[in-house]
Amino acid sequence: MTKKLKVMFSTHGLVEGDFGFITDEYGYQLTKVVSKDVITGQDTGGQVYYVKALANSSNNYNIDLVTRRVDPRICPQFGGTYKEYKKSELNYKVEAQWHESEKIRSRVLRVPAGGNFMFLPKEEIVPVIPELVDNLFEYYKKSGEIDDIEVVEGHYRDGMMAADMLCTKIEKFTERRPIMLVTSHSLGHKKYERNLPQYKAGQISEEEWAWHGFEQRIAQEKQEFDRSDIIIATSPDEETRLLAEPYLSDVNKITVIPPGYNDKIFTPLKPQERNKLKYKFEYTDLNGNKQQIDLSNKKVVSSLGRVVRDKGFSELSRSMAEIMFEDPNIVYMVSGEKGNPVTEECQEILRGFEDRVVFLPSLNQTEMSQVYNVSDIFVMSSLNEAFGMVPIEAMGCKSAVIVGRSGFNDFAHCADIRNDSQDYTKAIGIYAPSQESDRWRQVKALKMLLYKDELRNQIAQNGYDYVRANLTWEQISATKDKLVQDVLAANPQRMSGFKIKKPQNGR
Repeated sequence: MTKKLKVMFSTHGLVEGDFGFITDEYGYQLTKVVSKDVITGQDTGGQVYYVKALANSSNNYNIDLVTRRVDPRICPQFGGTYKEYKKSELNYKVEAQWHESEKIRSRVLRVPAGGNFMFLPKEEIVPVIPELVDNLFEYYKKSGEIDDIEVVEGHYRDGMMAADMLCTKIEKFTERRPIMLVTSHSLGHKKYERNLPQYKAGQISEEEWAWHGFEQRIAQEKQEFDRSDIIIATSPDEETRLLAEPYLSDVNKITVIPPGYNDKIFTPLKPQERNKLKYKFEYTDLNGNKQQIDLSNKKVVSSLGRVVRDKGFSELSRSMAEIMFEDPNIVYMVSGEKGNPVTEECQEILRGFEDRVVFLPSLNQTEMSQVYNVSDIFVMSSLNEAFGMVPIEAMGCKSAVIVGRSGFNDFAHCADIRNDSQDYTKAIGIYAPSQESDRWRQVKALKMLLYKDELRNQIAQNGYDYVRANLTWEQISATKDKLVQDVLAANPQRMSGFKIKKPQNGR
């Protein structure tokens, strides 16, 4: 049986292609690309990793992952300059990049919109979405694939809008509307509430506040939730917010499905391999130099993520400074960026412990897996996290996990360090608030796991068993696909027999 097509929109998330270009006689890029690897770039975060992982894990559909076409060679954000490309016009066409295996057919479609291939941040992309959808729709008309599209997924505010627009175009063309599934990943109203105190205190300028466009974003989110068939909330907290003002979404549309993890990459090493990795752990420092450190007979605490204030790296660094002052056998590995104010603050906090602190630049998944595998404890110290995939990945590598305020804790109910009467041996992880006023609790959780080996190993095993049984990407993908089939079963007329309208007046 031929598979139907699922279209997944991640319009603002730059899905960079780690590919070689076919070039013309002048050396300029043509539409066709060579290799199939995909990496992420600026303004992507967990959302683009999420859609990429799902695109590579769906056995039930052929997948198109749609983003706006950007060329990193001409973007200042990536060290490129448009001046180098004035000799020739880049092809203003949809760029298709294929990914195929025995079971899965997926591709990335980079669709031009906005008149150029310069990067647009998510706050500025909404005005070009209609053009992006128009160009994509024409692409599907020419390829004859419109009647294959059974479900359209929208991710984040702009992706949800694009999904709605494409569904509407298909409905007008065929008299059948595909199933529309949406995932916000980050609700505008939650971000509004989080930033409002800073705005009122004058810490956010009028210009920046207007740039965020919270009122418009919230209104657009509500519209797309209302028009969708299925709403995926990534945590119970997000579900609660969707049901309340200002969204007031239909409870029957909402299902809580957390992000998943790649259990082929994030898996525990055998003891001998882990010991070998710890003996000679190699990494690249923030200056790009190759380094190595002997982690044998050391206890390692790590924390990975985007280097921004809300990730709680500064708070965790203060906790680690206290612990390392008392114990010379502790090594701390943490994400960093050269010149980043958060990293500079962490470096100042950790002054005097440089020989036991490893600042890590942006890592690929294999490198992240190595960090998790040498870590006795992994900490996601976020002050406020929509969900957070890194603790799931760390659990997949059998690292004991401590989390701050996050949707992951809402979903998985990690043991609360504030409750001394509970049985920690049943926990899959520890919840310890990381705000400065509560940071002593984070120190308490760290010390408990650092010095109670049997408990730490049991929690690590519990976490591993939990994510393996519930949160692989294949399981997440299958759950979402079942929701679509449930909607189709309840409304069989939705997709039965597309009837493409014939052009009028011979056109």
